[in-house]
Amino acid sequence: MNDYDVDHLLTSLKVISMIKEGQKVCVRNGHLTLETQSTGVVTSVKRCIHGDSRTTTVHYIKSVLHNSITVSKTHRNQTSVDKITAGMTEALAGISSLIVTYADDATVSAMLQVLHDRVSTELKTAYDD
Repeated sequence: MNDYDVDHLLTSLKVISMIKEGQKVCVRNGHLTLETQSTGVVTSVKRCIHGDSRTTTVHYIKSVLHNSITVSKTHRNQTSVDKITAGMTEALAGISSLIVTYADDATVSAMLQVLHDRVSTELKTAYDD
């Protein structure tokens, strides 16, 4: 994995960490985007046109975190590994916010909880080493 890929992961982790309860998130041009306005007809139409859905967003976040875990275990540059580990730690807050936001959707909420638990376990293992 090159520096560009690591930077992309770090950027995505940073955005995930910024997610607040009740805030909608979408994927645009390969990047996670936080919706500034998450209600209303205009937002609903935009989300429909772009094919945004909770599931798509959760799969993107899941991919970012799984890639981050892989990089944290295999990357040779310790500085990059430390940054990614710190980014994953910060991202847990955003995942927790999404769990609250999507509490009415059992499937999405469960997917996010499993992801949160996996990242927490990986971080605990990384810090114990």
